Amino acid sequence: MLRSASWHRLAFASFLVCSSALAQPTSSARERFAHGVELAELGDFDSAAANFEEAYRLSPHYAVLYNLGQAYVALGKPTEAARAFQLYLEGGGQKISSERQAEVRQLILLSTKRIGYVAFEIEPPEAKLFIDGRAIDASSLGVPTSLTVGVHGVALTLTGFQPFVASVSVESQRIVPLKIKLERASESSPTAPVERVVFGQVAIDSALPELTVLFDGTAVERVDKDPFLALVGRHRVRCQRDGYDPVDVQVDVVDKGVVRVGCDLKPASKLQASDAGLISFSIDQPGAEISIDGRRVSTSTRLPRGLHDVRVRRWGFIDWTRTVTARPAFPETVVVHLEPTPEHALEIARATSKRRTQAYVIGGTGIALLGTSLALYATNNERYGDWAAQRDGVARDIQAKNYSADLSARAADVRGTAVSIQRQDDAALGAAVVGGVLLGYAVISWLGSR
Repeated sequence: MLRSASWHRLAFASFLVCSSALAQPTSSARERFAHGVELAELGDFDSAAANFEEAYRLSPHYAVLYNLGQAYVALGKPTEAARAFQLYLEGGGQKISSERQAEVRQLILLSTKRIGYVAFEIEPPEAKLFIDGRAIDASSLGVPTSLTVGVHGVALTLTGFQPFVASVSVESQRIVPLKIKLERASESSPTAPVERVVFGQVAIDSALPELTVLFDGTAVERVDKDPFLALVGRHRVRCQRDGYDPVDVQVDVVDKGVVRVGCDLKPASKLQASDAGLISFSIDQPGAEISIDGRRVSTSTRLPRGLHDVRVRRWGFIDWTRTVTARPAFPETVVVHLEPTPEHALEIARATSKRRTQAYVIGGTGIALLGTSLALYATNNERYGDWAAQRDGVARDIQAKNYSADLSARAADVRGTAVSIQRQDDAALGAAVVGGVLLGYAVISWLGSR
């Protein structure tokens, strides 16, 4: 960033005083410099740099270069900033205080760290090179070209040849070699001279791997499916892959815009068995949805040979994604294990805990009923023994025709006891059945919650 207003005024005053020792500054130079300071204070660094450059051209004095270097720093032009600061030190020499020299050297070091280099090797050599839309002098290509660290658009054009457009990533203080060879244009697609290059971007919307994209008949190298640079204007795009019907579209690339091209390729209508493979899925969660290359499919499907992106999703579970290969004559079964999301895993844990608690309660109830059944059965066994003795006594008296006064009452008591014993046996049996069912359900429920 440029210094505060007070510093700019001090620098301007120093310029006026010191300039008299070398070259008397013109009024135009003073005006340009003062206007540059005002623009810098307003944050208009483009215009400020232009005014500082003009002031230095009208009356070259090292003091101007410090302000010019600061403007370049603010504009993100480290190469220009480092050059301006270096000329400032060379021009000022001992006139610059040691503190200021140390500061400027630090600025040069920081600017230098933001510079990388590209070594161009182009063919044909008479082709025009553009970097970020700016024409580059061919005479400067003998040495690596310095560029700001980051990604830059590169274009190479020549009449009668297919233009080359790509991006290059520049790293700090490293030299990136870039060899470009233009291909001749076809007679049906002649090329006109290009004096100015303006870039746009083209994004291919397709989930299909191994997709080949032809841009004006030339294959495009894409990285991670990111948009690629293209010259502004109308172009032809073809998306193709073996086993699929190609898609052809025309696009209009606009300045600094991104044009999206939908390439929804469909398998060829006459796909031969030798060009397709069978993929089946075994999924541990019912109701899951399967998508291959962005298209919904069933658990078993035929696909064109090659790589395919698979996504399996189900509510409450993390999406399962893989790349599978379809091979002719080699059917493949893909086993899918879905992991629950953290939230769903917590819900499952809570439901499992609740089901286990219910299993314990139901199992306890079943055990209690089985215990009650056993107790009723044991008690009834004792009653049965007493009842059998009473029954046999009544039977003997009847056979001996010993009709006492209480015989009828004893017989009625035997019949009533028999009914009571039968009812208690039925209750014990019912309790045993219900208890066994509840205990069995509890065991199954507990095992299912593990």
